[in-house]
Amino acid sequence: MPDDLYFPAIQQLAEYEVWCNTRALEAAGRLAAAQLFQSFPFGLRTIHATVFHTVEVFQLWGGCVSPVIAKPPIVPYDPEMPLVRIARWNAELSQAFLTAIDASHTAGLLHVERRIAQVFHLVTHGTHHRTQFITMLRLLGKDPPYEAGDLGGWSQEQTGD
Repeated sequence: MPDDLYFPAIQQLAEYEVWCNTRALEAAGRLAAAQLFQSFPFGLRTIHATVFHTVEVFQLWGGCVSPVIAKPPIVPYDPEMPLVRIARWNAELSQAFLTAIDASHTAGLLHVERRIAQVFHLVTHGTHHRTQFITMLRLLGKDPPYEAGDLGGWSQEQTGD
């Protein structure tokens, strides 16, 4: 398969994206409701809206990675959606995303019809919004769960080195 040589790196990037989203939602879960909805003058304005958007886009573009491309409609922002529900949604999408990458690779399709571009798009999109999330946390006086783009920190945690 054309992507065999690079597949381990693609898997690592996808696993890193899943790890980052999970850690962001865990950090958001430790905030008070007022902090989740505090308005900031950048990005999507609130932590709640930012994590919702990150997960919603994960659903939208993650559907374009599997052997059968299925791009679902955009889910409108729901400020009433509890963070635990967003976290559950993220967990389901994360597993589906990793499974879709494996299935497309096995079928020899990961490099076809922009599937691999969608994987990279999700990682760069997630990094963009995680940077906003981290800035919001810092403005609230909270330490972030990681540094933006901290692939090295993730890798170290995975290997225990």
